[in-house]
Amino acid sequence: MRETITVQVGQCGNQIGNLFWQLLLLEHEKTPDTDDALSAYFRFEPSGKQGNFQTHAMKARALLIDMECGPLQETMKSPIGSLFDHTQYVMDVSGSGNNFAHGHYAYGPQYRSRFEEGLRKNAENCDSLQTFLVTHSLGGGTGSGVGTYVLSMLSDLFPKISRFSACVYPSEDNDVVTSPYNTVLAMKQLVEHADCVFPMDNSSLFNFSKLETANLNKVVASNAASSAINVKEPIVRIGRKDKGFDAINAVAARMLCNLTSSSRFHGEMNVDLNEIYTNLVPFPKLHFLMTALNIRHPLSVKDQINRQRAQNNQMAATTSSSKPPPRPKASDASRVALQRCFSDVFSSRGQITAGDPTAKGCVTLASAFLARGEASHVPLSDFLKCVTESTRKHLQFPHWNQDACKIGMCNTASPGDDVSVLAVYNSTAFSSVLAREHTSFSRLYRFD
Repeated sequence: MRETITVQVGQCGNQIGNLFWQLLLLEHEKTPDTDDALSAYFRFEPSGKQGNFQTHAMKARALLIDMECGPLQETMKSPIGSLFDHTQYVMDVSGSGNNFAHGHYAYGPQYRSRFEEGLRKNAENCDSLQTFLVTHSLGGGTGSGVGTYVLSMLSDLFPKISRFSACVYPSEDNDVVTSPYNTVLAMKQLVEHADCVFPMDNSSLFNFSKLETANLNKVVASNAASSAINVKEPIVRIGRKDKGFDAINAVAARMLCNLTSSSRFHGEMNVDLNEIYTNLVPFPKLHFLMTALNIRHPLSVKDQINRQRAQNNQMAATTSSSKPPPRPKASDASRVALQRCFSDVFSSRGQITAGDPTAKGCVTLASAFLARGEASHVPLSDFLKCVTESTRKHLQFPHWNQDACKIGMCNTASPGDDVSVLAVYNSTAFSSVLAREHTSFSRLYRFD
């Protein structure tokens, strides 16, 4: 199993990273410590002895950076604080003041030696380091300035290791006056020093989380008279009050979990991060990949009872029969759920970036569809049929690459989902985001 080192930069990057680690712990709750799948994002170090046996503590392969001490101190005191030791924190007190230049040209060189030391220690604990994954935002000073400084530093120190950026673009109505400057200046660095960028948009994340919350409230309301089920969001909070960003950050964390699932679980059709980069980036600088997720639709009490009854009937039939159990087949409900997932990722409601690759005139250079779920819920034939029909109907590919589609299947479902689909597009629809940022920048910048 090849390792990935995660670098969390700034308040936004650390909040997304914290929820990402919590989801990883939830997904690997039943994974034995001896499983190689854990080594992709975790390592084990000796922590003492219990009798004649050596005990080990699980640590995350990560470096946490923020120029304000508040967010990282919250992480230290949270339930996931034990995942990190003191060498994995780099912090200051005053912050970057929402200023790209202050973060990139002041704090970056000032803390370079500590960045290098933290990255070196993480790299030394890897057997086959594959990727650096940087989570940050582009609207603030630390995420844009220090985050891109770390990327440029990685290109110097580890030129042969892939560098991926999961960055959050500010919404148009954000309250940071300098965010257009920070975003445009940071994008120059992303073009030069990142191998692959997964942009997310604040407004799209908000709309996505709003739809999921509405679906959850409908199910809770329909189950109000019944105590047979409690619908809960599978996110463990980190011991602080929800300041309104947890739902948004949870969407970003779930996208990263689906994106990295093939690196963490075994499977015959797994697609790791490097395969996505290899198949979806035809030219080096065209590496901004849009993502889309299916919206969660929690089951009502009635649906869960019907599903359990069908499973019991199937189990009884298998037990009473002397023949070997048949190959698992998808039920009608599973097929409908899979089709609904594809309907979401091909519509504007499922987009995590403020752009629609299915819009008229948009060309998709390449695409990937990554499904998660057991074979009984995501049969290969149904999955291929959905991919083929949906791409022909909704996407326009260039004439020199008409079959620009990569598929991947992870047989381990994410918590709370029977089936989920993540779509990744290298599409000209991203130009709408660039145009929006250019307009915001021009509104502030005075041309003489």
